[in-house]
Amino acid sequence: MELQGNPEWVLWKGSKKYFRSGPWNGITFSGGRLSPDNPVYSDEFVSNEEEVYYMFSLKNKSVLSRIVLNQTDYTKQRYAWSEETRTWKLWTHVPSDYFDKYGLCGAYGNGDSTQLPACQCLKGFKPKSPDGWSSGDWSQGCVRNKPLNCQAGDGFIQFGRLKLPDATHSWVNKTMSLKKCRDKCFKDCSCMAYTTLDIRGRGSGCAIWFGDLVDIRQSQSGGQDLFIRMSASELGMNIPFIHLSS
Repeated sequence: MELQGNPEWVLWKGSKKYFRSGPWNGITFSGGRLSPDNPVYSDEFVSNEEEVYYMFSLKNKSVLSRIVLNQTDYTKQRYAWSEETRTWKLWTHVPSDYFDKYGLCGAYGNGDSTQLPACQCLKGFKPKSPDGWSSGDWSQGCVRNKPLNCQAGDGFIQFGRLKLPDATHSWVNKTMSLKKCRDKCFKDCSCMAYTTLDIRGRGSGCAIWFGDLVDIRQSQSGGQDLFIRMSASELGMNIPFIHLSS
């Protein structure tokens, strides 16, 4: 578990990040599927000034379950015992596929296995290396179509159903409203994105990111809204705040 402003758990391959869960959103980690009615186990995540931990509890105590860090194929596997077949059945595993690997699409690149190519630049961005991008090397990521101009007034574009970016350089407040979160991000020229910290109910809390946004993925059955800082000229309107659907 990485003990940063917005903690998340990470798998390492040697000295490099290999997979990360995404920050906790009140129900699950943002890189996972939204499954509040999981029939096998329930999740609990605690993060406060004294401690950070994640725990799962089996709903049916007669079920046997285990988690394996498989050093051969570099996956975290969750198994459940099948009494009928007398074998361990694979329940879930991460990374879930090739495009779940950390930072595959580079900064501002969005991994989407339903698209070709599977790495897409977010709206308002273009490949930093067009030649590399066309040949399947997405590691250099994407750059803005139009540079930011914080003093003149930037805005925010809303992107939906994303695995939230690497939270190493992030900050959270558990009680701040989304509007105040937006205001705080807008006033800080180094703030590149913000969103709701806890998505339960009507949502609560604030999470903001600094620096380039890395390890984003489009989610088909989960993910979260993320408001990304953009040039006002990119928005087509010279006003400080605007939310557009992606």
